Amino acid sequence: MQASSLSFADTDYSADAVECCPGEPHLFAVGTYQVLKAGERAGAPQSAAERGEADEVEEVQEGSPEVTRCGRCLLYEVDGEGRNLKEKQRIEGPAILDMKWSPRPWQNQTTLAIADAKGHVQLHGLDSETKLLYPLQTVDCADESTLCLSLDWSTRRQTTPDPASIVVSLSSGEICTLGGESSFEVTSTWHGHDFEPWIAAFDCWEPSTVWTGGDDLTLKGWDLRQGCDRPTFVNKRSFEGGVTTIQSHQLVENLFAVGSYDSRIRLFDRRKPLVPLTEFDAGGGIWRLKWHASNPNRLLVAGMHGGFKVIDFDGLSLNGGANAGGWLEPGEGKLHARFDGHDSLAYGVDWSDGGRTSEGKDLVASCSFYDHALHVWSC
Repeated sequence: MQASSLSFADTDYSADAVECCPGEPHLFAVGTYQVLKAGERAGAPQSAAERGEADEVEEVQEGSPEVTRCGRCLLYEVDGEGRNLKEKQRIEGPAILDMKWSPRPWQNQTTLAIADAKGHVQLHGLDSETKLLYPLQTVDCADESTLCLSLDWSTRRQTTPDPASIVVSLSSGEICTLGGESSFEVTSTWHGHDFEPWIAAFDCWEPSTVWTGGDDLTLKGWDLRQGCDRPTFVNKRSFEGGVTTIQSHQLVENLFAVGSYDSRIRLFDRRKPLVPLTEFDAGGGIWRLKWHASNPNRLLVAGMHGGFKVIDFDGLSLNGGANAGGWLEPGEGKLHARFDGHDSLAYGVDWSDGGRTSEGKDLVASCSFYDHALHVWSC
């Protein structure tokens, strides 16, 4: 099925993250990332050629004061049919590389955690009446020359005990965890990868387990209870490109999905993480994967050069999709839908939390980089 755009917005800055708000089917946040050269001012629009030049400058002058990474957190609202899209709020700050809403309230409020380009995790609460964000806390995870690349909450399943934790991957190759009763602080830091660890994620069934992946073409597991002096496993054989995204399946125990620059989605059983259970070539290089909240077979894909896709994997079910011996046996992946409305790198994507059109189709928000485009579509 070829999906069509229901609504569109220009995010001004390059867009790289979309996260739909839990419990608010028509509210979602977008993170943006813009590289400015000396003399450019924040908020000034750039042509595609100028944005490309800025990226080249960043590559050859990493850490130079001549380059500034700025960004915005944008809050959008859309109607039930996905057609009336409006911006509610914008928050200026450092460039944003990742963001995640707290799956359930933190400190009695829905909270957005933002990984930024100055080594911070920003926490913003959502006002229950105005549906606007306000600052709660900023946690220094590293010095300001280090980028926070990704983050994940430990509480994606409702049965996970409090207090919540956050895991963060850093451009230095380190991984850190944040924890605390009433506010967050860095509770542990360790060297995870020799190259950029693009992703860190919790096993949502066992949040003492963390998985990380990086530009070293390696997937690693860590047990927070034992300390992280060494990983519990190292998988260097399965990947032909950097590991960019990991998501634990909230409905199927032991299952997690991994995406890579090599364009392949791989599903793993956490009990035998060195050999994928099944693979699917989604094309274009994978940047983000999101499991559907209630359909255990369905996976949403941000495919960079390959656009956005929805993939169904046969054989998954709420009871785990296991055979008599207990091992997961997912079937072959099949393309359910695709959305090709973007003209640039497909980076950010998420399912609406329960938002459906009058035809019963799921609402999806997606964003792309150089064309700074945001689309809402359905499948």
